[in-house]
Amino acid sequence: MGQQQPSKLSLWIQSFILALLVVIGFQFFFGHKGEKAGEVSKETKRAQSVKVSDIPSVKELGQRVNVETPLYRAEFSTVNGRLVSLFIKKYDYQLVSPYSKVSGLYPLTTLSLNGELSKKLSRLNLTPSSLQLKVEGSPKKLLFSGEIDGKRFIKELTFYPDSYRIDVKVEIKGEVGELYTILGPDINLSASKERGHVGPVVETEDKVYRLDPKDLNGFVSFNKVVWAGEEEKYFLMAAKDRNFSAMVKEVGGEHSLVEAFVDEFTFYGGPKELKELEALGMESAIDFGILGFLAKPLLKFFIFLHKFVPNWGVEIIIFTLIIKLILHPLTHKSFVSMKKMQDLAPKLEEIKRKYGNDPQKLQEETMKLYREMGVNPASGCLPMLLQIPIFIALYELFLNAVELKGASFLWIRDLSQPDPTYVLPILMGLSMILQQFLTPTTNKQQQYIFYAMAVFFTFLFASFPAGLVLYWFTNNVITAIQNLIIMKLTANKEGA
Repeated sequence: MGQQQPSKLSLWIQSFILALLVVIGFQFFFGHKGEKAGEVSKETKRAQSVKVSDIPSVKELGQRVNVETPLYRAEFSTVNGRLVSLFIKKYDYQLVSPYSKVSGLYPLTTLSLNGELSKKLSRLNLTPSSLQLKVEGSPKKLLFSGEIDGKRFIKELTFYPDSYRIDVKVEIKGEVGELYTILGPDINLSASKERGHVGPVVETEDKVYRLDPKDLNGFVSFNKVVWAGEEEKYFLMAAKDRNFSAMVKEVGGEHSLVEAFVDEFTFYGGPKELKELEALGMESAIDFGILGFLAKPLLKFFIFLHKFVPNWGVEIIIFTLIIKLILHPLTHKSFVSMKKMQDLAPKLEEIKRKYGNDPQKLQEETMKLYREMGVNPASGCLPMLLQIPIFIALYELFLNAVELKGASFLWIRDLSQPDPTYVLPILMGLSMILQQFLTPTTNKQQQYIFYAMAVFFTFLFASFPAGLVLYWFTNNVITAIQNLIIMKLTANKEGA
């Protein structure tokens, strides 16, 4: 019984990791779920809100105003100054949903709580300060102006050459009625296999709400909003201000839009890059899950390393090497302990034969032998346990960080997606077998179980982001090399 304790503990740890990976795999396939509208129904409804059917739909676009910055190309309509196209150059991505053209609803449409005024605003032809605007070196403004009921309407947009932010200011001179802005409907889906939340997202002073458009049943309103908009896995369009109200509405059944009740705000339309979002206080738009406190600094480290090593695959290998160097003392101690356990196997068998009928005495003698030989049966599991939070944080990072989107390495075209050739998962499975082959053990049955787990992990990891598989493969190879070196050094000492 005493002899079996360490192997039981190790087997329990491995079973725990297996269960954990199954949970991660389930989460990977089904994504981060949004909150149902019913769960946020306690938020205060806006008494002056308009009905869903009152949202003016206008398909007429008038003239196009083109804006180009180093980061994106945008097109605005002279009708209401609406955003009809926003193309992100770096990621070859169109932010505006195709549903906008179908519905006649576009982002940055300015409306009013006054229903009649809102209809007039939606069709108002504006005069732009320029039909072509190139933003380089310093911020530039674009002004839309027009007359409505004898009053001057102005929409002022400020663009920045090094940011995806657009400062927006709208007003009707002499008009006290409240204006609001549409964000959406929806957001165009990137080629990310739709994993993760897609739909409305609102951050209030209390928490972040991610809603499923199918569960809205009309509208849900929020107060004390920090920012609100539409998101998908990698991209976001949102309005950012301080302490404003917002409403999430269902349109056309499975579609949604967000109304931001604010007339001066910062619009963000672009990728969920950590650096960009942190500059605006919107980093919570990246959903890193329960271990976000660990995933975020890891991403910052990768971004820092990217300044010197321009390939994400190489960065992952360097990062794995750093982690293994940090954990090397524990790995060495673990290996030595397992080697001693292997050497103690005959003595443990002898104790088992001698005290097999007296479990208490068997346990006492076994623990006495461990103390005399300086063996800690649990030490072999410690490096494995320490890897678990790192693994989960990296899983969330590789799954959700847009910085890795399209990052290639050797034959792998995108480290944020599974390896379509399945070569890397197979290599990872073989590396697990190699690692176990070079790890001392007193329990052959446990070793066979580990081989079976390697086969299971191969199939499981085939659906994981290639970046995560590369990390685990590199970790296994380095561990195997460490074990081989320690094995030879131990053999040399014993032979001396």
